[in-house]
Amino acid sequence: MPITADSAPFRLNGLVLTAKESEKHFATLFNLSPNVVLLTRFEDGLICNANCHFESTFGWPLQECVGRTTLDIGLWTDPLQRRHALDRTFATAKPAHLETQWCARDGGVHDGTLYTQQLELDAGVYLLSTFIDNTEHKLAQQALKASEEKFAKAFHSSPDAIIITEQATGRYLEVNDGFCRLTGYSADDVIGRTVYEFAIMADITQRTRLIQEMEEHGRVRNRELLGRDKNGEIITVDVSIDPLMLNDIECLLITARDISQLKNAQAQIQHLAYHDSLTNLPNRALLMDRLSQQIALLKRHNLRGALLFLDLDHFKHINDSLGHPVGDSVLKVITARLEASVRLEDTVARLGGDEFVVLISGLEGTRDAVIDQVRGQADTLRQLLAEPMFLDGHRLQVTPSIGVALIPDHGSTPADLLKRADIALYRAKDSGRNATQMFHSTMQKAASDRLRLENDLRQALARGEFSLSYQPQVDTRGNRIVGAEALLRWQHPSLGNLPPNQFIQVMEESGMILEVGNWILEEACKAGSELVRKGLIDTQDFSLCVNISPRQFRQTDFVERVERCLRTYDLPNRLLKLEITEGIVIQNLEDTIAKMLQLKQMGISFAMDDFGTGYSSLTYLKRLPVDALKIDQSFVRDATSDPNDAEIVRAIVAMAASLNLAIIAEGVEKQEQLDFLAQLDCHFYQGFLFSEPLSVAGFEALLRERQIE
Repeated sequence: MPITADSAPFRLNGLVLTAKESEKHFATLFNLSPNVVLLTRFEDGLICNANCHFESTFGWPLQECVGRTTLDIGLWTDPLQRRHALDRTFATAKPAHLETQWCARDGGVHDGTLYTQQLELDAGVYLLSTFIDNTEHKLAQQALKASEEKFAKAFHSSPDAIIITEQATGRYLEVNDGFCRLTGYSADDVIGRTVYEFAIMADITQRTRLIQEMEEHGRVRNRELLGRDKNGEIITVDVSIDPLMLNDIECLLITARDISQLKNAQAQIQHLAYHDSLTNLPNRALLMDRLSQQIALLKRHNLRGALLFLDLDHFKHINDSLGHPVGDSVLKVITARLEASVRLEDTVARLGGDEFVVLISGLEGTRDAVIDQVRGQADTLRQLLAEPMFLDGHRLQVTPSIGVALIPDHGSTPADLLKRADIALYRAKDSGRNATQMFHSTMQKAASDRLRLENDLRQALARGEFSLSYQPQVDTRGNRIVGAEALLRWQHPSLGNLPPNQFIQVMEESGMILEVGNWILEEACKAGSELVRKGLIDTQDFSLCVNISPRQFRQTDFVERVERCLRTYDLPNRLLKLEITEGIVIQNLEDTIAKMLQLKQMGISFAMDDFGTGYSSLTYLKRLPVDALKIDQSFVRDATSDPNDAEIVRAIVAMAASLNLAIIAEGVEKQEQLDFLAQLDCHFYQGFLFSEPLSVAGFEALLRERQIE
């Protein structure tokens, strides 16, 4: 398949071309060359891509060539020439070139100059070849030698500029139409006058050097020179010179081709290799290069620097709600603000998405003084970036989280510094966002522990390390078991039984909560179905409670998944109660309500879990089709000793009563807590006072025991 800009990041002269460059942009540059451009695999010549001039010049449709080697299609008249090209390319970081011949599909031979350059792709090393077809030039030379008539015909019909001058005096003897098109001068303007009377050659001393080279080597081939046209505009030309005798006078036959467009395209590719296409800021490649230089410079002068890693809080919400064009405009505003707030010697870079880096250099003073200075700069940046902006009729405000690594204190290589600034950024986001965190060695261990935990989590489900426990829910009026909450347990192979608060957040952030959440729902429904089959629960007065994560609830097919699970295990719909958190609600209230109503129509009920720990807004609560509120255990635990917690519990109970909702208290461990709740007419609870979470077998045994009683 042809390699495109979306395939992978690649390197040009060791510079990273990011995979985020658009395919359209790359294809435009690739096909911009007026010459044949071919991309092949370095070791075997396997053809990966070519521009339109390849097909038109050699007659080979690209689709018939991709997947075959240049030798397979007989492109080389002499296969050894390919080896010579590879050797020259390997020997220099600059583009190598050699004279060669390539065969067309119809057997025709094209003489040309081949420029080759290495590309480093993830899949290996590739060869970018530019073939400048010199066939017409060769034919022109032969025509000149054959006859004046053929010479004149070839001379004037060539698309290249062809000039004949006297070698000694530089007097113009003849120019063709190509010269006139290239320079803007007419033949009458120059013939009879010397090259010294015009500024066509930007540096006239180059003429002497070119003549010396021709005398040493017999000719000059493909020298890149700067020239000027009649309007004074700079043009880049590829020049070849041959000696010519006319009427016993030593003359020069000069062929010049305008390669300005090709050079501009190459310069643009090189710029893109170092800069972000949206903001024109330095990208990761240029940042890493400047960072390497700064590390060496700061060490040499005993100074410090700082690397500030910025991430815009909840930027995804802007893209999702207002669209990527508005998001791009936000990034451009942020870029302008960052560039305006730093010194000329500092660097602002964009790594991609909403991630920016500010490289501050040349900081003097003690370590503590530098830290204070950097924190002050970070706080200034946060205030500046948080100022409102007005885009497309919207008032927007974004805040940054910032992680800081000191140079060279926190690393001696660019990769280490960037990694540690990223770790500090994660801590800033984890601590509530819109904050600045300085890297500390303890963060490294925490990040490593989290990575190990995440890796272990990815294997836990397949290894059968997860299980569900069931904590009974009790009605104090009659001390009846009226439900159970399914709780996830992880038996870690080396750390033992881990409580959910040590790994649930990692699962949520990594996306593993989707697979595990679906597994929890299925396991709970299967267990509930068994309890019904064994006659251990009252299908009219029992709730099997399953916690649903925000990411799980936002799945487009969540309702269908729940319906399919109930049908698979033949569990009566009214037995299932889904426990949701306020985090689900605030993401998209209308979508939340629509899904809840669909599930309610099926007979499924809802409980608002951990109520009181989040926004607890009546604005949305009165619109939600929930059936019960669960008082978070953090309030229940201290309700009998802390007046503030007691008032919160009273308020939640009163709110539930006013909305005609059931109320369930979590974490009831002491009799005085239960007595306090009973005084408020809160009769449903769960907690260690009645029972700890039980295995499915233990819960079944408890139900049997209660039946006997």
